[in-house]
Amino acid sequence: MEIGQRIKIERQTAEWTQEQLADRIFVSKRTISNWETGKTVPDIESVLRLAKIFKLSLDDLLVEDSAIVKEIKRKEELTNLSIIYYVGPVLTGLILMGMMYFSSALGKEGSLYLITAALLTNFITMCMFKLNIDRLRNKEQKFQREMRQMKIVGTAMVVFVCIVLIVLHFM
Repeated sequence: MEIGQRIKIERQTAEWTQEQLADRIFVSKRTISNWETGKTVPDIESVLRLAKIFKLSLDDLLVEDSAIVKEIKRKEELTNLSIIYYVGPVLTGLILMGMMYFSSALGKEGSLYLITAALLTNFITMCMFKLNIDRLRNKEQKFQREMRQMKIVGTAMVVFVCIVLIVLHFM
């Protein structure tokens, strides 16, 4: 039995409307409707509230429905991807700070290598992040927005690096 069906059965057993249940667990009536029709699944906080209100164990709500367990695991993996998201910019910052500190010792050619390394660290982490998101992709609009922002920032960084390389070449 899917969790949406279980919610509907428990709600009807308690003789509550969707609106009454929604008020008790602090969500909208539409959210309850989406759960019951299987369009979406409840998040972990809502599952906990549902279990408490219906006086059910989490096992009763989750074990029978592998879809929600998979959704929770998928969201956990998406959260863990945020580490990859920050690795590129942090490495780039460190490389560029090192370049600024050691600029006189590196010379023009060394600076070009460090700028190229900074560009590559961003590109590699961006590709890793994109591949992992595609693997976990579902209907996560937040990550779609972040990917668009990441593309804009990545493109801006490439343009900036190209301008710096051109300026350094002619100095």
